[in-house]
This record gives sequence, C-alpha cells and structure tokens, in this order.
Amino acid sequence: LAQNLMVTPGWERAVETVLGAYLQAVCVDSIDAVAANLSTLTDGGVALLSAATSSAGPEAGSSMLRAYVSGPGVDRLLEGIHVADSLQSALTMRRTLSGRDSVITRDGIWLGLDWLRINRSDDPQAGVLARGDEIKQLRVDVGTGARQVAETEKTLSDIRAQLERLEQKGAKALTDVSEAQQRYTETKSELETSRARLEQERSRVAALSRTMTELDAEIRNVSGTLQESQSSLMASGEHHDDLKIEQGQLEQAREEHQERFIEARERAEAERKQVQELSIALESRRSSKESATVALERVRDQQKHLLTRRQDLEHQLEAARVPQDEEERALVKYLDERLSIETDLSTARRSMEMVDEELRAVEQNRTDKEQLVNDARASLDESRLDVRETQVRAEAVREQFTQTDFDLDIIIAELPEAATTELWEESAEKIERRIHRLGNINLAAIDEYEEQSERKEYLDAQFTDLNDALETLENAIRKIDRETRARFKETFDQTNAGLGRLFPRLFGGGHAYLDLDGDNLLNSGVTVMARPPGKRISTIHLMSGGEKALTAVALVFSIFELNPAPFCLLDEVDAPLDDANVGRFSEIVKEMSQQVQFVLITHNKTTMEAMHQLIGVTMSEPGVSRLVAVDIDEAVQLAAS
Repeated sequence: LAQNLMVTPGWERAVETVLGAYLQAVCVDSIDAVAANLSTLTDGGVALLSAATSSAGPEAGSSMLRAYVSGPGVDRLLEGIHVADSLQSALTMRRTLSGRDSVITRDGIWLGLDWLRINRSDDPQAGVLARGDEIKQLRVDVGTGARQVAETEKTLSDIRAQLERLEQKGAKALTDVSEAQQRYTETKSELETSRARLEQERSRVAALSRTMTELDAEIRNVSGTLQESQSSLMASGEHHDDLKIEQGQLEQAREEHQERFIEARERAEAERKQVQELSIALESRRSSKESATVALERVRDQQKHLLTRRQDLEHQLEAARVPQDEEERALVKYLDERLSIETDLSTARRSMEMVDEELRAVEQNRTDKEQLVNDARASLDESRLDVRETQVRAEAVREQFTQTDFDLDIIIAELPEAATTELWEESAEKIERRIHRLGNINLAAIDEYEEQSERKEYLDAQFTDLNDALETLENAIRKIDRETRARFKETFDQTNAGLGRLFPRLFGGGHAYLDLDGDNLLNSGVTVMARPPGKRISTIHLMSGGEKALTAVALVFSIFELNPAPFCLLDEVDAPLDDANVGRFSEIVKEMSQQVQFVLITHNKTTMEAMHQLIGVTMSEPGVSRLVAVDIDEAVQLAAS
C-alpha cells in the first residue's frame, strides 16, 4: 500500500501513525478471490487490502485526513479522521467529535473522545512513505540522468559533425590559400617582368636623352655652317621632327608603363591583403578547431563523469534496495522475536498468576491456621477455666463428701470410663502440645508486610522512571544520530557539488568528487578523488605541487561556500602555481570576492594585477619598516588622465 500512496508533504508522519501496519498491506482486486487460497498459509502473517474500494474522497482543502492522501483502499481506513495544525487545535476539536470520529496533527498526535495515541518510537514502519518517495525520486533522477546522457551523446554527435564540417572548411581554406599563394607567385613574376621592361624603357629613354643632347651639340656646332649646308639643315630639321615625334611616342609609352606599374602595384597590394586575410582566417579556423577539440575532450570527460555518476546512482539505488530487503528481513525477525517474547511474557504472566494464587492460598491457609490457633487458645483458656472450675467444684464436692457418709472412691469407681479425669487431662495435654507445635505468633508480621509492600511499590516506581528515562535518552540519541546523518549528508553533497564545479574551472578541465570510505555516515572517512585533465593518477603522490595546491583550494573554497565568513585570509596559496593556473585562481577569487572579502599574501604579479588594493611592506632603512598602499582603480584612473 505504501508504494501506491501519494501523501501531501508534511503529513507523512500523521498517515503512518493512522495506517501503521497497513502500509505493508498487499493491494488486491478482490478479497474473496484471495481468501480461497488462504488455507495454504500455515505460518507467518499477511495483510490484504481491496483496491476496488477506492473512491474520489473529500475535496482538497477539507478538514479530513483523506484530502491529503490519494491511493487505493484507504477511504475506510481514514474514515472519520479530522486534521489539525497544532495540538491545541486538536484538543479544541476533540470536544466536538461524535461517535468514532478522531483528530490528528501533522506530527502524528492522534486523539479520540477517550483515547490518545502518539508515534515517537523507531517503528520499522516509520519513514516508509519517505523512503518510497525517495526511491521514486531516485528513479526519476536515474531517468533524468539517462536523458541527460542521451542529450549529451546527441550533443557530442552534433559536435563531431560540426568538427567534420570545420575540418572540411579548413581543408577548403588550405586549398584556397594554396591557390592564392600560386596566384600571388604568378602576379609577383608578372610584376618582376613589368619592372624589367620598365627598366629597359628607362634605359632607352636615357639613351634617347643622351642622343638628343649630342644632336643639340651637333646642331650648335653646325649652326655656323647653316647656310653652307642648307640641305643638310633641312635634313637635320626633318630628322629633328622625327626625333620629337619619337620622343612623344616614347613619353606616351612611358606614361602607359607607369600606369601599368601602378595598377600592378595596387593589384599586388590587394592580393597581399587577401593573402593576409586568408592567413588570419586560417589561424582563426585552426584556433576554432583547437577550441572544438578541447570542448570535445571536455564533453568526453563530462560524458565519462556522467557515466560514472550514473553507475554511482545505480549502485546507490541497489544499496538503497539492499537495506530495504535487510530491513524487511529484520522486520520479520523482530516480529518473530516479538511473538516469542509475547509468548514468554504470557507464560510468565500465567506463572505469576499461579504463584499469586498459591500465595493467596498460603495466606488463606495461614489465616485459617491462625484462626485455629486462636480457637485452640480460646478452647484452652475455656478448658483451663473449666478445669479450675472443676477443681473448685471437686474441692467443694470433697468438702461435701467429707460432710456426708458417702465414699468418694466408691462413687468415682461407679462412674463410666468416658467420664474419667485422666481422659480430660490427656485431651488437654494433647491440645497444649498442638498449640506448642504451632510456635510463637509474630504479631508484627502485618506491619512488616505493609512496610515491604510500600518498599516494593517505591522500587517499582523507581524502575519505571529509570526505564522511561532510558527510553527518552535512547530516543534522543537516535534523533541526534538522524539529524547528524542528515546534516552530514547535506553538507557532504553540497561540498561534493562545489568541488565538482570548482575543480574543472581551476584546472581548465578534469573532474573531482568526494567518496565515503564506508556505509556508516557517522564513522566513515572521506576520500578526495581528483583527476586533472590529460592525466590518469592512481595516487596523490603522482600529482605535482601545483596540482595538489589547486585541489586543496577547490576543496577549501567548496567548503567555504557553505558558511562563508566575513573575510578569508590566504597565505601564499599561489606560490607553487604557474601563470595559467594563477590566472584561473585569480578569476575564482575575484568572483567570490563579491560576497567575501579576501586578504592575500602573495609575491606573484599576476595575482596582484587581479586585486583592487595593494599593501606592501618595505624597509628603506635597516630595522625600519614602512607600509605602502596602492589603490589599483585610482591608479588606473590617474594613469588614464
């Protein structure tokens, strides 16, 4: 039944108090169908509950306990049970109850018209609903973990596909770069050819310039003989016009070559920029590929961690099932022991009743004997009085006989044998002997009996008080153990989660977690399991000093997050760390400084750069120390201004 119940949070103890052993009842469709096979049950016990009797029950918000429970066959078990928020409210409602109605509080105090029941013992049934909810939650967590693993695998496949696409793009980019380099080589060769042609044209222009200079010199030399060589002058003039035309052509060709040279230079510059952009893109793709590779490794590590966590959850689930089976077996064992103890108790009670009956019989016999003794004493006194009276009468008779003529002996001889004095004396002696055999009567026995009875009642009261105190102490110890286990488990889980979150940030990957050395939370030790990225460590001695320091920092910070102090003092924690680890360490400290003030003693410049305030100690003179304080923010503003 406990597996099929849904209880509103906060009302579990009240439902457990009311249902009790019914929580272990087996839900069946029909009692009649199962009752036919009960003849085969020769030993043990079982409770059956018909699930067909379930109904909608009261609406939510009513004052009946049924409104807080949903499940098969509990309507009649919870019929007439009201709820109250406190004991005072329950006592007030109790006065208005009628018939077989009752009222119960959240913490399991159950009251009727003339009875009260409270559940504070470590009953094996206690916590059944909570364990059932925990098992359901664990199953939901396992399902959620499986879905997360599936999503992670899907994400991993997507990342792999994206990585393949990036690799294809990288190969294509390499092809484009090689083609661009080939075009750059061809363009460079064309540029060199153009430069060579330009140099040739420049040489020709220089030669033509020299020729024109020589011609001008010759013209000046023959200017004196112009008239003599008119024909030669005309020919020289025509040749000069031809040279001018050729010079114009050469200048035009030079301008064309210059324009081609400028265009080739601009084209080479554009191609160089394109090559530079392609190189930047290639480096970006390479860095993206490396980032994707690192992300893939991180995802793989997370997948391994999730698989390990899943296995741990499965082990925990199996471990949770094993204690349940053990508790069931222990419950059966305790029930057998309880039946045996109850049988022994019944036997002892019957024996005590028999002893009491025998004691009462002995007391009755003793009373009867005392009555007989008193009667015998009374008879003895009467007999003595009778004897005395007889003696007096005998003396009187003797005196009378002395005055008469009769003989006493003759008269006695004539009396019957049954009337002899010896017979009476013998009878009196027998009675006296019987009285002496009874012994002396203890008149103080009644007072002693009352005194011993009062002492017994006092000792019984002391024994009851001691048992009650012992039970209260044991309940307190069990409560303290439960609270200690709960608080330790909560603290352990939070510290483990913090360590699992801070360790990858400090190391840039990897994973770490805490593991218990035993099953008992109060006695087991705690082991730190750490695996830096890219390493497979079997013992802590294989870790470097920096890795040990970072692992300790991750553990200390995860513990410090549970109950942070106003400030935290760190003394050269970053001494064994390299620059990359110091940077990650500084980021964590800077992030946590939003809630906690950190005071760091350090010689590392990278750590100093991440701080807001620096305080240094210098010794300008021997034996004289001086403090030097620097506000980083003000220094930056001053430098910027």
